[in-house]
Amino acid sequence: ARMGAKPQPKNPLTPPPFPSIIPTKRTNDSPPPTALRMTKLNLPNRTLAIMDNLHFLESLNNESIDLIAIDPPFAANETFIGRPKPPVSDAELAEEKALAQAHGAPHSEGQGETRVRDVWTWDADVNTAWKMSIQYDHPKVHAVVEAVEACASENEAAYISFMAARLIHCRRVLKPTGSIYLHCDDHANSYLRMLMDAIFGAENFRNELIWRRATSHNSADRYGRITDYLLYYVKSAGAYWNGEAIHTPKSDDELRRSYPSTDSRGRYRSADLTGAGIRSGESGLPWKGYEITERARHWAIPKIGKYAEYIEQNFIPGYRSIESARDRLDALDDAELIHHPQRGRWPGLKRYADADRGNPPQNLILNPTGFTNFSASGGEYTGYATQKPLELYERVIKASSKEGDTVLDIFAGCATTAVAAERLNRQWIACDMAYRSWTMLKRRFYLNGYALSDMTDSTPQALMGDRPALQTTLQEAVSRTIGPNDLPARDDHDPVAVPDLTTTRRTRQVQNSTWSGRIPKDEAKDILIDKFGHRCWGCGYEPRRPNGTWDDTLLEIDHIRARKAAEGRHGNDELYNLALLHRTCNGIKRNTMTLEELRAHNADNMMLYVESPADLVDLYAAQEFATEHLLTRQTSPNT
Repeated sequence: ARMGAKPQPKNPLTPPPFPSIIPTKRTNDSPPPTALRMTKLNLPNRTLAIMDNLHFLESLNNESIDLIAIDPPFAANETFIGRPKPPVSDAELAEEKALAQAHGAPHSEGQGETRVRDVWTWDADVNTAWKMSIQYDHPKVHAVVEAVEACASENEAAYISFMAARLIHCRRVLKPTGSIYLHCDDHANSYLRMLMDAIFGAENFRNELIWRRATSHNSADRYGRITDYLLYYVKSAGAYWNGEAIHTPKSDDELRRSYPSTDSRGRYRSADLTGAGIRSGESGLPWKGYEITERARHWAIPKIGKYAEYIEQNFIPGYRSIESARDRLDALDDAELIHHPQRGRWPGLKRYADADRGNPPQNLILNPTGFTNFSASGGEYTGYATQKPLELYERVIKASSKEGDTVLDIFAGCATTAVAAERLNRQWIACDMAYRSWTMLKRRFYLNGYALSDMTDSTPQALMGDRPALQTTLQEAVSRTIGPNDLPARDDHDPVAVPDLTTTRRTRQVQNSTWSGRIPKDEAKDILIDKFGHRCWGCGYEPRRPNGTWDDTLLEIDHIRARKAAEGRHGNDELYNLALLHRTCNGIKRNTMTLEELRAHNADNMMLYVESPADLVDLYAAQEFATEHLLTRQTSPNT
């Protein structure tokens, strides 16, 4: 229901109608894919680049997505620069700016270049609330972040924290039959693999797909890097899989080698009709002079499976309902489907090349159809800095979803996942932080023969001058562009925490069986004042008496996370869950808010004594201090 809203009205800054476009309706009976696209949040500059798709994920219902296929930043520690081809037109730029203004968000993209920032730091890219949530609610994930920081650097750890906050929600919104594909290169592959194991479970890892993204990429001091990777995980053992959808047909040479014999029906090979071991029933009896037990084997005649279905459809009606092994042998022989060799002693089942569904998919994708190294003159090339080929994403969408399923991409870029899903008649949801991606998405759809319902004529006018031979008869795809004020309203609640994600870590424990880590509140108050000063953690107020001395009686101890006994570690009395609050803030917070929510409330109501919540005590640093302090007490109780 959330996806069926009416399209937004056309932007008044767009040029006049482009007369050569003739939209046409879909001809099949499936519902048209619909879009919830391009979420943008009006947040401070330091968090704008990382907050949009997280809030979007938070607004989606549990288990509402069939497939997630994402191409996130790679932690390459550089900014990629793309040059849209052709350059963004004045009308397209005006649309971007008008949409940003309507959403109350800044627009920072120029007209000639598109920048994709892939540089990560704790301060600029990771919100304190994420760190706390990961540490409190997902100890396994927190352990991965710490391991990355220890083995790599703070930059990579910040990137993994950024991804963790989003992947935790990705797991929540996936259906039990759902799958996720995460695109990466070798910068952070190993760290992302650990993170995915922690979130989705190592038992739900299926493959690391390797695809050749370049024909050559030489380096003077190491091997050339020509491959990227897709980490493929499922939500559960019942995940949907249709490998046959991406089987590759055998070449003529392969068919000749695999099926060397011929008869009037075509090429075939003689396959074994027996299985290992002696059986006492019908399958162990002689048949037409063949003494099966002499070979210590038994008759193994196919009754189920694809080839049994092929036999029934083409040669023996009702074949799969024949129960007797000897009757199935007789039926196969009467239909001339058993090869009796002139030499040798044992018959074989004729398996015809016509039933061959091709080569099953492998995890190494060599791209025989050649979708590596985009050509600047090619029809698929957009000039977007991190563009990926449609055919690659069509493979995973075919294998892991059905027509009509919903495919989600929270790093939309130039819309590879969305366009691939549209071409395969899937529903799609795409989200990106940049308004330039909104322009690239409309262009990409147009180049593939689709007119989005909210696409204006600026798109074809910009493209026609560069590609005069473009088709002008388009399929109409019903779409909707939403902003931060249009987020879908959830009608459910976060599920109970996944046990695997909340398993207590084995090392660096704050508690043990003989000491709880709880200390008297008066003592906790003294410890926190001594470390962080005489000020409220919720608003920054520093209480003083008229003579200028500190008035600590106005500061109280309360929980960072509200006390809720049913939630275990949430709301407990450990030092790492305690904060200093002014009496007024404590009265507002009570047991109904977290400290982060109290800070947001104070900021919204102009009740801060500092410039912004970022100037208050860093809660993550406070928790790190508390952990170290309690570890010291645990090992040295007299300290």
